[in-house]
Amino acid sequence: MPAWIEKILENMGVAGAIIFVLLGTIAGLVAYVKSLQGKADKVYGYRLNERDTLNKALTDTAKVLGDMLKATEDRNDLTEEQAELINKQSQAFELLKITILAQYENIDRNNHAVALSVTAMAEAIRVLTSMVNDQRMIVANQVTEVKQAVAQSTADIREFIRVANQSQIVELRNIMGAEVTTVRRRGGSAPK
Repeated sequence: MPAWIEKILENMGVAGAIIFVLLGTIAGLVAYVKSLQGKADKVYGYRLNERDTLNKALTDTAKVLGDMLKATEDRNDLTEEQAELINKQSQAFELLKITILAQYENIDRNNHAVALSVTAMAEAIRVLTSMVNDQRMIVANQVTEVKQAVAQSTADIREFIRVANQSQIVELRNIMGAEVTTVRRRGGSAPK
């Protein structure tokens, strides 16, 4: 305390002593309050740091939560798109199934038609083979008849030529008279 204050308090006696003690106490309390204020300021600084850290953590968490929310929305959108794609894919599979069934039925009908066609062709071939065999036999019989007719005609022609030759020879003899010389064939006998 300043000296002038101490001097005034000494002049006051007991009251000055009490005031002196009270002033000392107040000064001590002020010093104590100041130290508490310093500690409080220090704690308040810690609290401010904690608050800033907490605010930053909360802000970061809010940002992370916002990002997670955005990611969740994106995932939900993708899930909806995936559901739509799965629905379209199931429709495509259904169309493919219908197409395959239609193709199977067409192939089955075509196979049945081919089987009927092959059966009809086999029957036609059997009938044609039978007709060809009948025609072959008819032609063979006709060829045999033609051969026989040719052989007969050849024999008849030979006979006719032989007879015609003999009649010509006789006519020549008659024309030439008795002076005809007998001609002998090689390896044969004289004409009659």
